[in-house]
Amino acid sequence: MLLAQYNLSRLIDRMIAAGYVERRPCADDGRGYLLAITETGRALRRRMWPVYARAMEAAVGRRLSAKQATALGDLLGHLIDDPS
Repeated sequence: MLLAQYNLSRLIDRMIAAGYVERRPCADDGRGYLLAITETGRALRRRMWPVYARAMEAAVGRRLSAKQATALGDLLGHLIDDPS
């Protein structure tokens, strides 16, 4: 993400304080936490999405065929489905 660890930690702290995400204990590592988006965070994402959708369409959408876009979506989906 090209962010220093301390900057990312501060950003996450601000997002938690705003109610957009919450920390949850990590079952695999008792020292770690997972971040989960809250309903407030989901609502913000829905409001922000049109701006990001237009930017992604301009940057990527016009450069890929429908078949390529589907393949990219499938590949990216694997990162979400299996983050390990």
